[in-house]
Amino acid sequence: MRGKKRLTAQEFEALRPHLSRLKERNVHALQQILVDGRSQTEIAGVLGVTNKAVSQMVGKAWQFHIDHGSRPNGWTSISVTLPPDMADMVKDMERKARENLTKGHS
Repeated sequence: MRGKKRLTAQEFEALRPHLSRLKERNVHALQQILVDGRSQTEIAGVLGVTNKAVSQMVGKAWQFHIDHGSRPNGWTSISVTLPPDMADMVKDMERKARENLTKGHS
């Protein structure tokens, strides 16, 4: 994982419904990493898992944040009907815009 990914407490709460398949201790671990800034290595030791396992968990949570995070201030939501290939292009544009926006948190 490149850079330190960080979320505000509010962003993490918006992400929480997308983490419903995880055990509560893993959700808490993600919160400690993404919100509180604890290291992945430290959390891996607490959970008794590998650094790679924690890194993958953080990566998946971060992708959920990028894909489903709350609408940033000043952004507009629209509903359009498009052919599948164009819809994929628009979704990719949103994903890239969210990544660029969240780079300020890394």
